[in-house]
Amino acid sequence: MTDTYIKKDIVGGADSAAVIDIGSNSIRYAAGRNGKKLVITTRLGSGLAQTGRLDEERMEKSISVISALASNARHSGYIPFAYATSAVRDASNKAEFVNRLKQKCGITVDVLSGEREAQYAFEAACNSSDGCSALIDIGGASMQIAEAKSKVSYPIGCVRGKDIALQNSGKTDCDDDFETQRTAINQYMDEIIGTPNRRLGKCVGIGGTITTLAALSLGMREYDRDEIEKAVLNKSEVEQLIVGLNSMGAERKLNPLLRERHDIIMYGAAVLAHAMELFGIEEVHARDCDGLDGYMQYVTEHLL
Repeated sequence: MTDTYIKKDIVGGADSAAVIDIGSNSIRYAAGRNGKKLVITTRLGSGLAQTGRLDEERMEKSISVISALASNARHSGYIPFAYATSAVRDASNKAEFVNRLKQKCGITVDVLSGEREAQYAFEAACNSSDGCSALIDIGGASMQIAEAKSKVSYPIGCVRGKDIALQNSGKTDCDDDFETQRTAINQYMDEIIGTPNRRLGKCVGIGGTITTLAALSLGMREYDRDEIEKAVLNKSEVEQLIVGLNSMGAERKLNPLLRERHDIIMYGAAVLAHAMELFGIEEVHARDCDGLDGYMQYVTEHLL
């Protein structure tokens, strides 16, 4: 891993903080509050559902990426901060990973609780102008449901969903009887969520699963963050997207939007569809801003 991963145009704004989001599917980076987001897929959380541990090879890849990002931030005049979400939070070897990052990168990683993860996402993405007072955030290993007075994280996301579906269904990939795999995901979600005592109606939706589905619904071939917020998904549209993705088979790899998600997008979509059913979500209004933006705000207000 070298700094060739890092593009010059990701640095933006006059703020002095750069934030590294250590996610279960990808490592994300932004420098300054107006900086473009860089996304590098490392699948740090892959296999966590089966072993309870972070995989050694994926840890090494992630540490290498984070080291290059931190170096780039410092060379560009920014102070790097890093936070981690569900994969690191839930792993039995969390301390080992955090210590190795400290030694290699000189960064102390802030491992967020599920509530803090949901809080930062809610603060960044929700406002009253769109009629949405609740948020759903589907990441790689967790899903956040947040309202003003209630913020909960559940251990299910597109990467963990894939692991659970394959483990519990005995199938080999998403093209192997996906409906049986969906049943495994639904059963797991029923167990960890139970019967919610509220219906959320309209929700803001964030995270790579939702923004990718939103982009597909708008007919995009390349992601456009300015256009994405025009997308509103209902349950029927999510089901249609699942059918369409399933019919694509191996051609999913050829779609630029799906290049890094071709093997997990259907699992993320299945998680979204069942969450909409469980929580009575009628519409999901896609947003490009998310927990990284919320954490950037936290850093600039409290740590600088």
